[in-house]
Amino acid sequence: MRSIFSFLIRSIFSFLTMVISWFIIFFAFNASFFLSVMLSLMIGFFVFLISQLLTKQKLLKTNGLSRREYAYIHRNLKEAKQKQIRLQRTLFKARTIDSWKILFDINRLSRRIYQIVKNEPKRFYQGEKYFYYHLDSCVELSEKYVQLASQPIKDADIRHSLEVTKKTLRELNNHLEKDLIDVLSNDLNDLKWELDFAKKQTDKSNVER
Repeated sequence: MRSIFSFLIRSIFSFLTMVISWFIIFFAFNASFFLSVMLSLMIGFFVFLISQLLTKQKLLKTNGLSRREYAYIHRNLKEAKQKQIRLQRTLFKARTIDSWKILFDINRLSRRIYQIVKNEPKRFYQGEKYFYYHLDSCVELSEKYVQLASQPIKDADIRHSLEVTKKTLRELNNHLEKDLIDVLSNDLNDLKWELDFAKKQTDKSNVER
């Protein structure tokens, strides 16, 4: 959401710059209509690129990342996005309420982790297990589960495989919960510190009274 809002702001600013440039070039310099349009488009595009560069620079500085680190994280996020799409598709193939609930919980946690890291790339290193291991396992097992569940004939082997896969998916859901806690660990530590500080201040005030 934050990246979309930033893109919209940059686009609006660039468009306004382009319009103002056209008026200045066309009326102040008596340039032809076509030339004014071409120059104003170039100026608007240039302003958009500069604002994009400054936004990225601010993001790198805020997150304490180098360009190489950001490029590496961005590449992993791009790959994770494609896996997210595959994972989401399994929801529409679930045959029972129980299986849909399991897949829904996995999707919800997975999207939450992805979105947090996308908004704050520095958190990537706290969620490495999710990006390197757990997301892949979730996608592969979820797809396998819905494929098995869609078979018209379910013999003993298929039923057994479904139960084993369902159990493994529940375990993966627990891993995702731990991954989310890891990604939020800094926030939790800060909150604990603030609560402890507030408690000490309250106790101190009570003693002084």
